[in-house]
Amino acid sequence: MEKTPVPDEKKPKFDPQSGKIEPPPSEVEGARLMANETREELEDEAPLDDRDVRQLAEEYVTRRGADDAEDFKDYVEDRAGRGGPPPE
Repeated sequence: MEKTPVPDEKKPKFDPQSGKIEPPPSEVEGARLMANETREELEDEAPLDDRDVRQLAEEYVTRRGADDAEDFKDYVEDRAGRGGPPPE
């Protein structure tokens, strides 16, 4: 049985520098909004900068979706408790 080809717009896009799959635009926007909503409070509570908060938001939204800022803050606090911000 022949496989139906996947249209280009449905294929995952890869970041040429990191080789990782790029999230769809809707996830990027959700992560940006979540990071903006929680950034100030998270930076006050943990040793994180703007880049750390954005990176954690992108990771969170990719895994769980942009559902709840409180859940995201708990996720960041858990990650920070396990060794700080994500690796570069």
